[in-house]
Amino acid sequence: MSLLTIIQNVCAEIDLDPPTAVMSSADPQIMQLRILSTRAGRDLMRAHDWSALMVRRQFEATGAAPEPAEPPADWDRFAANARIWNVSRLSALNGPVEPQTWQRHTILNANPVPQIWRMAAGRLDIYPNVAGETIEYAYVSGFWVAVNGGAATAANWAGDTDTALFPEELLELSLIWRWKRAKGLDYGEELASFERSKEAAIGADRAAGPVDLSLPARGQTPENYWPGTITVTP
Repeated sequence: MSLLTIIQNVCAEIDLDPPTAVMSSADPQIMQLRILSTRAGRDLMRAHDWSALMVRRQFEATGAAPEPAEPPADWDRFAANARIWNVSRLSALNGPVEPQTWQRHTILNANPVPQIWRMAAGRLDIYPNVAGETIEYAYVSGFWVAVNGGAATAANWAGDTDTALFPEELLELSLIWRWKRAKGLDYGEELASFERSKEAAIGADRAAGPVDLSLPARGQTPENYWPGTITVTP
């Protein structure tokens, strides 16, 4: 499926003539659907930490405050419950810290262990930042479009053959209710159908529940556990 087939399917659903092209179309209806599809894609990208958008980032610290190239251009947000790790020290950084904590450590020239971090002007700021150490974190990419369906990604549609990195059925369903809302039509049923499908897709994309590795047995019972009763006879 591609941007073109998404728009064609939606047009068939809402009783419009399916286009042969989208990006080059001068038809106001097709242009509106393209704009709405971009908004739908952006909203879906932010609705969930899609596994297809998860990126593991590792870089060598420069010692600058903040890091000049972190996070990268496609960064949208840190993954939920993710930690920033100093791989060289085998420890997780504390943060994001509030301004008061940051000022206290920097003014007093403290050496917090583990290190602390914050976001400053859209850049990752680490204190103390030691050049040459390896830092790693996971983030959600804002580049949800696969250009021509390949490995290159982008934040917006660039061509008719572009595809989305999350379930494209959701884009169709989202596009239908958005178009009906834009036209002043009743869209309640279409919105409800979209929300149900979105929750199902998010549920299918989520990882399995956390496992306590300190309990080796699958049933979460230690190997030396005995459920019997000890009776002491005098």
